[in-house]
Amino acid sequence: MTRVRFLCWSLLLGLGLWGPLSAPPAAAQQWTGTASLGLAGGYQTNTYLDPVAGTWNPSFAPTFAALTPRLGLTHSGPNTRLDVTAQSLLYPRHDRRPQLLQGFVDGHYRLNPQWAVGMVGGASRYRLSVSRDGWWALPSVRWTPTADASLTLRAGVTQRVDRSTAATARQWSSLATVRASYWLTEQLRGDLQVYRSDGRTAAATEFGYGSTGATLSATYWASNNLSLTARAGAEQVQYRFSSSEATGSQHDRVGRVGLSATWRVRPSVSVFGRARALQASLAGRDAAQSDVYLAAGVRLQLQRAFGKEEGPDASFRQSVCRPTDAGLRFRVPYDGEGTPHITGVFSGWSLPGIPLTEVDDGVWGTTVEVDSGRYPYRVRVVERDGARWLSLPSYARTAEDAFGGTNGVCIVP
Repeated sequence: MTRVRFLCWSLLLGLGLWGPLSAPPAAAQQWTGTASLGLAGGYQTNTYLDPVAGTWNPSFAPTFAALTPRLGLTHSGPNTRLDVTAQSLLYPRHDRRPQLLQGFVDGHYRLNPQWAVGMVGGASRYRLSVSRDGWWALPSVRWTPTADASLTLRAGVTQRVDRSTAATARQWSSLATVRASYWLTEQLRGDLQVYRSDGRTAAATEFGYGSTGATLSATYWASNNLSLTARAGAEQVQYRFSSSEATGSQHDRVGRVGLSATWRVRPSVSVFGRARALQASLAGRDAAQSDVYLAAGVRLQLQRAFGKEEGPDASFRQSVCRPTDAGLRFRVPYDGEGTPHITGVFSGWSLPGIPLTEVDDGVWGTTVEVDSGRYPYRVRVVERDGARWLSLPSYARTAEDAFGGTNGVCIVP
């Protein structure tokens, strides 16, 4: 186990160093720093459905007020992307002052337009009624056969350590997930994730556990600033125990649904609402157990790109693309999370595309060397968990493509 742990941490450290070291020259890189604070309040019968805590604690007070500070750093290059995030969950009104700290590393390297490899890893520390630490490392492979579809496979190991005054329990698990994403329209994306885990803990009684489940979700972008997500999932958890006295197994069945909405009021202010419900049939209990989570709040966010160019002059503010002596110059308005990328005929429609640099507040751009001709293009926002097409501003020149979508069009005389 010591060797496995050393190997996993080495992979995480290597990933953190690999991004900057393997990146292209500085002119092609994009570094973005993000600081945000979430303020939320609501009602919950447990903390299991909390999007940050995610741990079973039925003794928690039903009404809550929570703060979620978060810091992030993103590196984006033509073939690489690295996200490093740290966040905490605080309940100011809770008497016992729960503590939850989490850190994530998510990076990938694009081998060609269809294939990318990467790593997702992280660690967490939780303190409330129990003391719990954990970490995970999941190498990944992503296949993107078309601009509208992707398939991601992740497989690796996780560890959780529960500490109490009486004993310390260590749990190791193998985890594999398959996620398929498909754009039904330019504004509607569907996601299906299937997962399987298997673990074991060593104590006075040998204890094993595993789970199999699936989650189906759909996200609709009513505009660049408003998104709605519906989610439903089912899971079966199996427990196996063996001792000198008895051997057996039992299982739980869990179903959950959820609905959330996020509205970006201003570049630095987002309002959100979440509703989630869970019903579980637990072994050894006759009645079904339920959990409800309702919350609403606001998130304040500041984002800064490093290595900006000179700000665009007024003549470029109402033009997405314009030919210059240096090439075809793009300026795209965007004030959300993630990094805009541009792809088109000039790049062979490769994904994720060419990363843009924030050249002014809320304006992202790049310059592409091209010859004379007509160049259709699209803008794609790449975030930590995926990507989505960005609607072009009303003043952009557009044309329908062969599949019923809308492309921007640039003409170089």
